[in-house]
Amino acid sequence: MTNSPVASTRVPRREPPQQARSNDLSLSLTLALKDGVLGTTPLSHQQTALSLLRADIPYVAAAVPRILSAVATSTFRGRQGATWTELREMAIYVLLSLLELQLLISLCLLWLVLPGLTLLPWLTFHVASIWFLIRYLNSRPLSLTFTAGAPSDVSSDGDEKRMSWFVVGGLVHNERMRKGLSAKLAGIFGHNMHVFLPQRLGFPVDALLVLLQRNINIPTARSVSLYHSVRSGLLRPEISGVRVLAHHTGALEISWLLARLCADFPPGDRLAKLQVFTFGAASIEMTLPLGNPYQGNEDSPGPLYPLVTHFAFTDDPVAQIGVLPGIRQRLEGRFVGSLYTIHSGSLYPRSHHYTIDDYLDALLPEGDPRVGVLGQLCKVDRELSEMRELAALAQSVTDKRLRTRRARLSWTALGVVADSMSSGYKDRDDMVGPYSLEEVRKKAKSLEGLRGYENNPLVDTMRNRCRRYPEDSATEIGVMKGLNGLRIGSVNPRNRRRHS
Repeated sequence: MTNSPVASTRVPRREPPQQARSNDLSLSLTLALKDGVLGTTPLSHQQTALSLLRADIPYVAAAVPRILSAVATSTFRGRQGATWTELREMAIYVLLSLLELQLLISLCLLWLVLPGLTLLPWLTFHVASIWFLIRYLNSRPLSLTFTAGAPSDVSSDGDEKRMSWFVVGGLVHNERMRKGLSAKLAGIFGHNMHVFLPQRLGFPVDALLVLLQRNINIPTARSVSLYHSVRSGLLRPEISGVRVLAHHTGALEISWLLARLCADFPPGDRLAKLQVFTFGAASIEMTLPLGNPYQGNEDSPGPLYPLVTHFAFTDDPVAQIGVLPGIRQRLEGRFVGSLYTIHSGSLYPRSHHYTIDDYLDALLPEGDPRVGVLGQLCKVDRELSEMRELAALAQSVTDKRLRTRRARLSWTALGVVADSMSSGYKDRDDMVGPYSLEEVRKKAKSLEGLRGYENNPLVDTMRNRCRRYPEDSATEIGVMKGLNGLRIGSVNPRNRRRHS
């Protein structure tokens, strides 16, 4: 990796203001899926790859105009601060995309009227031009390291902590990531940033690759490099934590990464060192092992798997085909992690929130989470959180996959299924489904009235709290003691009394 020194831009702490700066934005939280009964399964295990592609093509095709509009708007807004290198690379990318589009259209039309020998020279010239532009756009290193001026690897208790930070960029704006954005991230979090940039192959080819990655999980050169770097950090005992920031299509690499890591490592301390934060994720699913959280080792009640947190604007065109429908609508799939949704107060916004700068300016303006939208009261979406658990419970009983994109789920139907399921349980180990639902309800109540920066994993990493985030720790087991008069706490499963 290429090392780039970056001056530290740490912002001194201020007292929290009375009102957040982003008055036109609001924040809501959807809790992470528990699914104690394993009712959900990955979408790739429910349908064939061809079926998934056929169903996903209309969604991606409909989002292409919105994505192009957002890219053009973000480029126009940042034209004053853009360098000539950024503008030149953007112009070449646009030219490459137009040449690819012209090749696809012309080839289909000219193939019918021109003989093959006449078409061959023109086709060779066109392909050679596209190949030259692709080589030029990707001639620079796609893996960089930005060094913070004064790394903050010391926790609040004085213990030295070493952490590895990785940034997985989105589809475009590579030059922006090279110049100023990575320096901004290194200054905010106070750690060295290892940046992985995507290869730019032209928008038609990039869109096709995104479509395949969303449904087939094709590994790329970037995902393989990221896997080896993250795996090395998890294996090194001197590394206390590994943090990954992914923007838009970078979340597709994270989906593949999590599946490979969970296949390589057993549940425990090594996987728990990993925390993932996505911004406008383009993935339609993100899987981790779920199930009964009380089967872990009681001597080490900490988390056993990576912690995943998503942030998404409601007007982000990439999030509208990715994380937002993946958590809100596709309840038949498995999309792990909690979701912080940033709502726009304007019914007709002038521009879309698209770039990672938009997310940083809204969440951590000037490095202070209490100034932006995180300084507002965070509304917990209890209805959606409970609906996801009820849907998983219903699927585990009926053994039928839900089709939530065509018809909205009925609360009454799910309630009847859950009630019939819980009434038929006789053993406490079989009560994991109602336990997961009750745990989500209790946690939603406990988080009401909190501001966005409170109990927030991203803010905790910014404050250099190198502790594990107690997402599924044993302290949450005590919230179940109000369910049907049962108390579970830290009782040995072998000595549990049977439920009557």
